[in-house]
Amino acid sequence: MDQKMKSIINKIRDTIETGIEISKDSGVPVLFIANPGLAKSTIVNNWALRNGYNVETLIGSRFTQEEILGFQVRIEDANKQYLELLEPYWYRNIIKHDEKNIPSLLFLDELSTVSENVQGAMLQLVFERTIGFDKKLPASTLVVAAANYKQNIPILFNIMAPILNRFCIVNLQYEDSDSFLNEFLLNEEDRALDTIVFKNINIDKNKKDKIRSSIKVMWKKIFESFKDQQKESLPIPLDINNQIYNNIYENDAGYVYNFLTGRTLHYLYRITCSCLQKGLTIKEHAKTILNMIFGLVGLGTNTFNDLQQKTYLKMLEKLYIELYESFESDTNAVNNKEIQNIPPPDFTGKNVSDAINEWLLYNESQTFYGGQNKDLITLVNHIKITYGQKEKSFSNIVQFVNDFQKIELLLSILKKENSDEQDADILIFVNDLTSIKNFYTDLYNKTINELF
Repeated sequence: MDQKMKSIINKIRDTIETGIEISKDSGVPVLFIANPGLAKSTIVNNWALRNGYNVETLIGSRFTQEEILGFQVRIEDANKQYLELLEPYWYRNIIKHDEKNIPSLLFLDELSTVSENVQGAMLQLVFERTIGFDKKLPASTLVVAAANYKQNIPILFNIMAPILNRFCIVNLQYEDSDSFLNEFLLNEEDRALDTIVFKNINIDKNKKDKIRSSIKVMWKKIFESFKDQQKESLPIPLDINNQIYNNIYENDAGYVYNFLTGRTLHYLYRITCSCLQKGLTIKEHAKTILNMIFGLVGLGTNTFNDLQQKTYLKMLEKLYIELYESFESDTNAVNNKEIQNIPPPDFTGKNVSDAINEWLLYNESQTFYGGQNKDLITLVNHIKITYGQKEKSFSNIVQFVNDFQKIELLLSILKKENSDEQDADILIFVNDLTSIKNFYTDLYNKTINELF
C-alpha cells in the first residue's frame, strides 16, 4: 500500500491514535469530537489491544454519578458506624490490572450527552484522576474522552467553554467522500495495517528552552500583526483577557476550537514537545498536528469578527509550521538543512525598495532558525551607497518615494524587534537608517506635495 493511499484510508484511525499517543506523552487531556458512527470506540480498543492496555469504557448516557465515582455505604462496627466508598467495578478492574503491571485506558464516551452531575463525575476522572476523596487512578492509566457535535445531540445537553478549555480538542471529520468510503469499506483485518510507527526522540532541556522561546516569538508576531491592523474606532482585535465563550460548543461551522488562555498556551508547548518527540513531521502529519493546535488555540479571542478569525487561523498555521519545521529532527534533517541554507539575498543592481522586500522575505523564512537579521549589514550598506547624505537629483521620483517608504518600514520593524533586546549592532543600523531618513525627509515631503 503506497503512502498516499495509506494517508487517505486511515485518516480517522491515524488521527485518533496520534491523539492518544500525544496525550499519553504530554499529559494533556484529549477530547475527540465527531459525528456518530466514526468507529471511535473500535479504534480506541484496537490501539489498546496492540499496545497492551486494558480498556474500561464508561458511556455517559448509561451511567449514574454513583456508578462512575462509587457508592457511599454504611459500615457498622462494634463501637461505631461510618460511611465508606464502595469502589465501582471498572475501578476495581483497573487496580487488578495495575497490580499485574498492565496499564489501563479509561475511555469516557458520550461526554456531551449526560446530565450535569454525571458530566462533573466524568470530568473529575479526567482532571483530578480520583474517585471519592483519595482513591487515585494508577499513574499508568490513560484517560481519553469523546463527544458528539452539538448538532447531533438533544438541545438540552451542552459542554461549557471552561470545560472545553481544559482539553485539547481533536475534530474528526472528512474533507471528501472518497476518503470516507475508502476507510469504512475496509475489511476488518485491514484496519490494523500500516499503523503509524512513533519514534522516541530525546528532547533535551536546551531544545525545550528553544521551543519556549520560539513559541513566544510566534505569539509576539501574531499580537503585533493584529495591533498594526487596529483602527481607532474598533476595539483591540487580539485581547488575551478573554471573556467566557459560552456558545463555542454550539458553533454551526461543524467544528469546535478552543480559545487562547494561559492553560492552552502551556498545553501548546507540551504538545509541540510531544509531537517532536514522537517524530511527527509536517510533510506527513501536518493536518493531524494542526488539528490539535487549532483545538488548543484556534478560536483566538472573543474580539474577533469573521474576517479576523480567518486571518488569525491563516497566520497561526503559517507561523506554527515554520516553528515546527525548525525543530524537526531525524526524519527531515536533510529538509531542515536545506531550509536553513537558503542562499542569502544578493542586492547587486537592485533598487532600494526591491532590496528591502527581498531581505524581509529572507528574514521571515529564517524566523525560527536562529538566522534573524542575517545580511542586514549588507542591506544597510546598499542603502547607504544609494542614498548617502549628499544632495542628488532623482530621475525617477516615484521610485524615490517607494524607496523612502520602504526605509521607513524597515526602520519600524528593526525598532520593534529590538525594543527588548537592545542589540548594539541593530542600534547602529537603526541610527544609520534614521540619519538617511532625516536627511531626505524634506525632499520626500516636497515630492509628495507635488505628486498629489
